[in-house]
Amino acid sequence: MRTHKEIYNINANKETIFNVIANIENYPTFLPWCIGARITDKNHLSDIVIQRAELVIAFKSFRESFFSDIQLNKKIWTINIQSNKKPFKSLIGQWIIQEKDNHCEVSFEIKFEFKSIILEKIIGVVFFNAVKSIVKAFEEQCLKNENLIP
Repeated sequence: MRTHKEIYNINANKETIFNVIANIENYPTFLPWCIGARITDKNHLSDIVIQRAELVIAFKSFRESFFSDIQLNKKIWTINIQSNKKPFKSLIGQWIIQEKDNHCEVSFEIKFEFKSIILEKIIGVVFFNAVKSIVKAFEEQCLKNENLIP
C-alpha cells in the first residue's frame, strides 16, 4: 500500500478549511482531474456527519468513478475518507485541521492500493504529484473562501 502525507499551513480559519473539504459537490470547480462529484447518502450522528460520495476522476484517457465513505467530525476537526470500491482495493484518507496562533496547520494523509496491477503501474507513478496538486488546490480554495485572494 502506498502512503503519502502532506502538512502545510493555511492562513484561514478552521471553519473555512473544514467547509471547503466537506463541500464535496463543489470539487469539480477547483480540483484538478475531478469532473464530477455528488453526495449519494448522508446521516447525522451527534457531532459526526457520515456521507457517501461519488467522485468522477479523469486524467488523459483514464476516466473512473468511485464511491467513498466520509466521516466529518467538527468536534475534533477531522475528515476521514475510506473506499474499497473500484478502482481501489483500499483507499484511506484523513484530514486533520489544527488551529495555531495566526494560521491553521492542515495534515492530509492518504494510503491507497489499486485493484488492478496495470492501473497501479500507470496511475501510481503520477499519483503523488496529483496529491500535491490537489492539496494545493484545496489551499487556494480555502484562501479564496477566506477572501484573501480574488
